[in-house]
Amino acid sequence: MEGLLYYFLSHRQATFVNMVIGALLFLILLFLFFCKSSRDERGRKIIGKASIVALICFGICATLFSHYMQYIATQQSPTGEVLTLDAFLAVNAIQLIFNITVAVEIVGILVLRSRE
Repeated sequence: MEGLLYYFLSHRQATFVNMVIGALLFLILLFLFFCKSSRDERGRKIIGKASIVALICFGICATLFSHYMQYIATQQSPTGEVLTLDAFLAVNAIQLIFNITVAVEIVGILVLRSRE
């Protein structure tokens, strides 16, 4: 599992895919922010609640990924190679944290809209 995560985060093509997913999620979030139903008090309340949940998710993800980066810096692969913290790994980790946070906010907005 950890080898797969390391491979995904340090792979060059994953950077592009991660970036495209992040851009699409961000556009969806902007649409939800500026759509007509978000302009009234009820819409702002929903966005506020979803933003608080997304902030908590961001804090958890940032903590987990920072500990994972520290873990990588002290480990070796099963073949004996030293695992490196390269630019692709850092960029993908940050982008993945962003994608998860935006996805949580989008889901939160959609769930709260259907409930309220």
